[in-house]
Amino acid sequence: MSIRAWWASRRSFGFDVLVAAIGVALGLTLRMGRDAGLVGWPYLHQVSAVLSGALLLYRRRAPFGSGAAICAVGLVYPTHVLYFAAYAVGAGVEDRRRAWGLIGALVVTTAQPWSHPRPLNIVTGAGLALVPVLLGLYVAARRRLRADRAEREVRERQLGFERVRMEERARIAGEMHDVITHRVSLMVLQAGALRTRARDEDVRASAEELRLVGCKALEELRGLVAVTRSERQVGSVVVGPRAVLDVSDLVADSRSAGIPVDLVTLGEPHPTSPVVGRAAYRVVQEALTNVHKHAPGAGVDIRLHYVGDEVRITVRNSAPTRAVDVALGSGGSGLLGLRKRVELVAGTLRTRPLPDGGYELLAILPAGATTTTTTTGEPA
Repeated sequence: MSIRAWWASRRSFGFDVLVAAIGVALGLTLRMGRDAGLVGWPYLHQVSAVLSGALLLYRRRAPFGSGAAICAVGLVYPTHVLYFAAYAVGAGVEDRRRAWGLIGALVVTTAQPWSHPRPLNIVTGAGLALVPVLLGLYVAARRRLRADRAEREVRERQLGFERVRMEERARIAGEMHDVITHRVSLMVLQAGALRTRARDEDVRASAEELRLVGCKALEELRGLVAVTRSERQVGSVVVGPRAVLDVSDLVADSRSAGIPVDLVTLGEPHPTSPVVGRAAYRVVQEALTNVHKHAPGAGVDIRLHYVGDEVRITVRNSAPTRAVDVALGSGGSGLLGLRKRVELVAGTLRTRPLPDGGYELLAILPAGATTTTTTTGEPA
C-alpha cells in the first residue's frame, strides 16, 4: 500500500471515529424529549448513546445494517445519533427501495409519535430527520454524477484512441495502395508489352493471362482499401449498389488450375449489400485457396443457398489425392481473419474436418447487413 493510500485510509478511519464520538457526546448531553423511549430502565439513555455511536463506525462499510441497528436501538431509547444514521442511509444505500423503507423507519423513530402525540411535534421531529436524509441523497447523487462523468471521460478517451488508430490504419492502407498499385501496374504494363512483342502464341496467351490477373488484383486492392478508408477522407471509394453474388471467376480460375469445382445455387438469388458481397466473395476465395494449398487433387463442391434474408455458403472438398508439391506461401490471417470479417457483418463461420479426410466450411451471412466500422481489411 502506498503512503498516500495508507494516509487516506487512516484519515477516513479517524474521521469516522470523530463522527462517532460527536454522536456519543450529543447523545449523552442532549435528550430527545423528556422520558422518550419505549423502556424506562435506568442508565438506558447512556447505553443507547454509546451503542448507537459505536454502530456509526460501520456507516461506510454497511450503511443499511448499521442504520437498521441504530433504528432498533432508537426505538428503545432515541438519541441524536439517529440523524447521523439518516444521513448515512441516504448517502450510502444503493438500493433506493430499501433505503426509503429504512429512512421512513428512522423518521418515525426520530419523531416518536407515541411520546409526542401532538401533530406539531410530530411534523417538527419528522422535518428535522428529513434534513440529513436530503443532504445524504444529494451527496449520493453527486457521487453518482462524478462516477458517470469519469466513466464517460474514459469512454471518450478510448473512442479518441480508436479514432486515431483507425485514421492511422486508413493512412497506412492508402500508402500500401499507392505502393502496391504502382508495382502491379508496372507488371501489367510489362505483361501487355510482352504480349505485343512476343512471337510465340503460347507466350502471348500467358502474358495476356498475367495481365488480366494483374488487372483483377488492382480492382480487388481498390475495393479492399475502400473498406479501410473513411468516406470523409480524400480519395475514399464510395460503396457501390447492391448486387447478386458472383463467384464464377473464382470457379473458372480453380478449374483452369486443374481442380474440379462444382458450383450449385439453391433458392432465388437476391442482391446483397456491398459489404456482405465482399465478405461472401472472400469466403469462397479463401476456401479455394486453402484447397490449392493443402488438398491438391481434391474435388470441391460449392453451394450458395439463399434462405429468406440469409446467404449460406458451403464449401466442401474431398480428401487430397497427392502430396503438396508446390509451396504457395503462408503468413496471412487465413481462417482467423476470415472469421473476423464474417463476424463484422453479423454472420457466423464454422469449419470442420470430414470423416472421409476432406474439409467443410460453412458461412451464414445476412444479405442486407451493413457495417459502420472501418476495421476490416485483414488479408483473407
